Amino acid sequence: MNHVLPLNGSKTRPLSSYATAELRNIAVAPVPRCSVNPGVVNRLLRGGLVEIVLRPSPFRRRASVMIEHLKITAAGNEMLEVGHE
Repeated sequence: MNHVLPLNGSKTRPLSSYATAELRNIAVAPVPRCSVNPGVVNRLLRGGLVEIVLRPSPFRRRASVMIEHLKITAAGNEMLEVGHE
């Protein structure tokens, strides 16, 4: 696993309510990476809560192109089940 540094230095804080809501959204179905706040993507990737997968674009202009989507991992599902926020 490649290590991504936090955007705010070396501290990793608990997930914000916004990041937790995005994780719940990703748990329903994979979401295009470009539709999620980059800081939230960084935090979810660093925590191992999501992974990047290639899937067809849901956007009309790029319908035949494979783009990066965020897919929840087992650790992400476990975090949501336990209810850590």
